[in-house]
Amino acid sequence: MSETVRRVAQNAVWLAIGEVAVKGALFLAAIIVARSTGPEGMGVFSIAFAAAILAVMVLAAGQQEVVIREVAATPGRAGTLLDAARNVQNRLGRWVLPALVVGALMIRKQDLRLALLAFIPYALLRTLLVTHGAAFKGLDRMDMEVRARGLEVMIVLPGLAAVGWAGLPVWTTGVVFSVGAGAALIWLSIRSHNLDRPALETNQEEHSSGTPVWRYFRHEGLPFLALAVASQLLARADTFLLVAFKVSTQEIGFYGAAGTPVWGIVALPILLAVALYPTLSRQAAAGRSPLPAVGIAIIFGGIMGSALAVAINAWREPLVLLAFGSDFTPTVALLSRLLWVLPAKFIMTFLGLILAAWHRQHLALVAVGAVLVLSIGLNLIWIPTMGALGSANAAVAAHAAGVLILVAIAVTTPRFDGGPDEP
Repeated sequence: MSETVRRVAQNAVWLAIGEVAVKGALFLAAIIVARSTGPEGMGVFSIAFAAAILAVMVLAAGQQEVVIREVAATPGRAGTLLDAARNVQNRLGRWVLPALVVGALMIRKQDLRLALLAFIPYALLRTLLVTHGAAFKGLDRMDMEVRARGLEVMIVLPGLAAVGWAGLPVWTTGVVFSVGAGAALIWLSIRSHNLDRPALETNQEEHSSGTPVWRYFRHEGLPFLALAVASQLLARADTFLLVAFKVSTQEIGFYGAAGTPVWGIVALPILLAVALYPTLSRQAAAGRSPLPAVGIAIIFGGIMGSALAVAINAWREPLVLLAFGSDFTPTVALLSRLLWVLPAKFIMTFLGLILAAWHRQHLALVAVGAVLVLSIGLNLIWIPTMGALGSANAAVAAHAAGVLILVAIAVTTPRFDGGPDEP
């Protein structure tokens, strides 16, 4: 077995273990919340958690991908590069965090307002956690973030069970998630102190391009930031639009329950792509063509996503009833429709990471942005007449269009030649 194959296989195994454990735990968390608070509480939780994950994407400033790529290229400066990324995030966070608090306080519904506020600390802590984890991923130490997230869910699940048993309001779930993320961050940040930091002054350390490292990271992170926010909006804007159209919180709870297994499964292509990302980045730096990887991504992603959609669809009713209970029967129809996002989502994930490895993240952003606009447009048309089912239909149609757009970009753009952009 070659060193490259061994490294990719090792990364994939650790990420698979982590994603199965974490996504499985999040699925259990959703079940606990649904059974303890009912469809109404599940709706509040779905909205608040979606807002928190979107906030993570903004606060991260696109730095995870930049850190992985840069550390993979220069592992002897991992600590310095991590510090530069945190510099960028700190500058952005001074503006974003107060805005999040003000936005949450403007919500009239008390339980939703409190839930949004309770999840703000989680958004910040989760941002720091994934950024520290990115430095280790660039060193092919995928196990570090996996261990940290494992500690997080070991705290969250018993905490949620205690909250449900005590009959506490749904907003306290945000406190539980924050405590779990905080413990995981402490564990990982202690270990990040051992990363190499050859430069004493990170702000003055220069990148090979001749600019300060943190400025280079800010520049490189912007496309990733926009791409991450657009991707999250693509997955979660429907929830916010359902709220805007005054769809009942109960129906949003049904939709949130349907989306829990679907968006959890989407982590599978992400973990495979992340496992390959350092290796692909090295191939890009060596001037190799990405086109073979593009072909494999289309075939492999389509087959894997379709197989999972068919398998889960066959067992959708017992899955919903067993997991969420008879109160969530309307979730069955929503899950049956939403599952068909998977084939397109798998392909889009693989193609997006390939573009990023070859410093073409701006092209992936164009594709995701176009799909987001289409998704919002379809939601605006279908939600008034179809409710949550309209959002499910819009997700499937928009992601199918996204595959066509990304494939067209990947195989036709003249700049897609394996050479990195200049910062």
